[in-house]
Amino acid sequence: MIIECACKKYKFAVKAEEIGINGRVVQCGVCDEKWFQEPASSEEFKVLKDNHIKEEEKKKEEAKNQKPKKEKPGKNYIPIKYENKSKINYSKIFLTILIISIIGMAISFENREYILNKNPEFTDFFGLLEEFVEYLKIYYRTL
Repeated sequence: MIIECACKKYKFAVKAEEIGINGRVVQCGVCDEKWFQEPASSEEFKVLKDNHIKEEEKKKEEAKNQKPKKEKPGKNYIPIKYENKSKINYSKIFLTILIISIIGMAISFENREYILNKNPEFTDFFGLLEEFVEYLKIYYRTL
């Protein structure tokens, strides 16, 4: 059933069952004007109702004949952010190894005479380490 707004600018397709046998007050979705909509004539109403019933039966038959479709989840869900706790954080591992290495070099630098007495092959390593420490002292004095 096609109804026309009271302002005569807009038309809407509505099921006759929604208007009912006695008619009802309707409101335009565009201009918000309200008016009383007369029902369709009884003959039109019967034809529209029969057509509607036939359409419903066709839909049911088609639904029976079709293979059941797997329903995909709708878009009305909230995605969950999954954090994988088993991921390895390489930056933390690198920082830990760096700190342990610096502490180890500091301890070995303090005990270099003892280490050199036991292992004379580390002479070059401690020579480079002493040069690096001297460079750092000069660098931080100039700041």
